[in-house]
Amino acid sequence: MIVKLSLSGLKCKGCVAKVRKKLEEAGAIVRGISLKELEMEIPEGEKIEKFIEIIRKEGYDAKLES
Repeated sequence: MIVKLSLSGLKCKGCVAKVRKKLEEAGAIVRGISLKELEMEIPEGEKIEKFIEIIRKEGYDAKLES
């Protein structure tokens, strides 16, 4: 499933790289990420909330784009 999220709190490329790494370690395929947006593919059966929580644990915020 392809998911698009709005991101907040990311300030630099280091922040982006850290979030990308954590999401990929959890099984997501990051298709594109910037300071404000994220597009990723998550495995079948996984919940989007799991990946939002990973981002929040890193100190940033994320929500589904409407």
